[in-house]
Amino acid sequence: MFRFRLAVVIVVSFGFVLFLGGVLYWGSNEVARHFQRSQIAYEAFDRYERLSQEAYRHFKQRMDSLITANPKAQASMKSSKQRLGIAIQDLRNTAVADNQAEDKSAELERVAHFTAFLDASEYRFDEVERLRQQGKYPMAAQALSKFSEEEIDGKFQPLIDAAIIAEQNKAAAAKQDMEKLVGQSRWIAILSSLTAALFSFSSGLLLLRSVRKPIEALMKGTNEIASGNLEYRITLNTRDEFAYLGSHFNKMAEELGLQQDKLREGRAVLEERVAERTLELKRLNEELTRMDTARMEFLADISHELRTPITVIRGEAEVTLRGSERDAEEYKDALQRIVELSMQMGKYVNDLLFLARNETANLQFEWDNIDLAELVGSAVEDFQVMAEENFISVSLDTVSEPVWVRADKQRLRQILFILGDNACRYSNHGGHIAVTLRANKTEANFSLTDQGIGIPGKDLERIFDRHFRSQNARSSRDDGTGLGLPLAKSILNALGGHISVTSLENVGSTFTVTLPLILVENN
Repeated sequence: MFRFRLAVVIVVSFGFVLFLGGVLYWGSNEVARHFQRSQIAYEAFDRYERLSQEAYRHFKQRMDSLITANPKAQASMKSSKQRLGIAIQDLRNTAVADNQAEDKSAELERVAHFTAFLDASEYRFDEVERLRQQGKYPMAAQALSKFSEEEIDGKFQPLIDAAIIAEQNKAAAAKQDMEKLVGQSRWIAILSSLTAALFSFSSGLLLLRSVRKPIEALMKGTNEIASGNLEYRITLNTRDEFAYLGSHFNKMAEELGLQQDKLREGRAVLEERVAERTLELKRLNEELTRMDTARMEFLADISHELRTPITVIRGEAEVTLRGSERDAEEYKDALQRIVELSMQMGKYVNDLLFLARNETANLQFEWDNIDLAELVGSAVEDFQVMAEENFISVSLDTVSEPVWVRADKQRLRQILFILGDNACRYSNHGGHIAVTLRANKTEANFSLTDQGIGIPGKDLERIFDRHFRSQNARSSRDDGTGLGLPLAKSILNALGGHISVTSLENVGSTFTVTLPLILVENN
C-alpha cells in the first residue's frame, strides 16, 4: 500500500519534470529559430546596404569616366564593377540557400530585379558612351542626366529601400515573436513549477502522515529490543509494509529471547566448569609455587649453611699442613676440630633434608648443659682461620670461670659461625674483630664487633628478614643469600635467647647474643 502511494508520487513528479523539460526544450528551440531568423534578416540588411554602396560607387565612377575620359577612372570602374558583381552574387546565393519557402521566392524576385536593373544600367551607360564618342555631347549629357534622375533615383533607390525595409520588418517580427515566446515559456515554467511544488508538498504531507506513526512505533520497538527488553512487541493496525516489518521484528525478538536463554544456560554451565578448572589450576599453581619456593629455599639454606664449616675445615687443614714439625697432639687437635665440623655439617644436612621432606620449620634440638666460655673460645679459633685470608685480626675478651647455659651445642656453634662468617666477609682488609663474653646472675651476653662496611640505619629492622640484604652488602659481596641472620634469630628464639645489633655505616657493626644462665648445681 505504501509502496503504491510512493510509486504514484514518484511517477507524477517525474511526469512534471519531463513536461517542464519538454517545455523548456521546445522554448529554447523556438527562441533559437527566431533568433536565427533575426540574424538572417540583419545579414540580408547588411548585404543590401553593401549592394547599395557598391552600386552607387560604380554609377559614380562610370559617370566620371564618361565625363572626364580619364584612364585611371576606367581602371577604378572595372574594380567597382567587379565588387558590384560579387555583392549581387552574394545576395543571389543567400536567397537560394534560404530554407523559408514563403520568403525565398520574393527574395529571388527582388534579386532578379536588381540584376535586370544593373544590366539595363550598363546598356544605358554604353549608349551614353556611344553618343559621346560620336561627338553628340549635349545628347550624351542629357541622356546621362535622365538616367540618373529616372532610373537611379526613381527606380533603383526605391527598390533598395523596399528591400532594406522588408529585411528590417523580418528582423522586427522575429524579435517580437522571440519576446512573445520567452514570455510564454516563463509563464509555463512558473505555472509548472508551482503545480509541481504544490503537488510535492501535498503528497509529502500525506506520505509523512501515513509513515510517521508506524516509524515511531518501529523506532520505539527497536530501542526496547536493543536495550534488552526482548518481551516487547510492536503493534501496528495497518496492512502495509510497516506492519510486515513490525511482525518480522517481533519474530526476531522472540528468536533472540530463545537464543539468549540458551546462551545463559550454556554460559552458566561454562562458568561452573571454568570455576572448577580455575580452582583446580589455582590449587596446582599454589602447590607448584610452594614446591618451587621450598626448593629454592632448601638450596639456599644448603649453600649458606655448608659454606662456613667447609671454609673452617679447609683452613684447619691448610694450617696443619703448613707446619713442618708438629707433634701428634697438635695433629690430633686439628683432626678433632675437623671431625666436629664434619659432624656439624652432617647435622646441617640432616636438618635441611628434614625440613625439605616434612615441609615444616621445626628444627630438632639435642638439649644439654653447655659451657659457653669453652664454646666461644673454640669458635674464635675457627674465626682466626677464616680471618687470615683477609689479614683480619681476632681478639677474645672472656670470663675466667665457666658460663653454663641450657642449649644445643651444635646450634650454638652454628650461630657463632654465622656471626663470625659475616664479620670476616664484610670487614675491611686488615681490620679487627673483637669477641666479648660477659655474664651476670641471670644471663650471658656474647658480642662480636667488626670494623667493616656497617649497616644503614634504615635497614637495621629488616636484616633479620629472610633473603633481605642491605644495599651496601649487595654492592660489597654478590654471593650472599640473606639466610644466616634469620636462621640465627630463629635458633635463638627456640633456645629462649635473643639477638640485637648496633651499627654505623662504613664504621662497623656489633651483634649481641643473650642466653639465660643455669645454676652450677644443676649442671
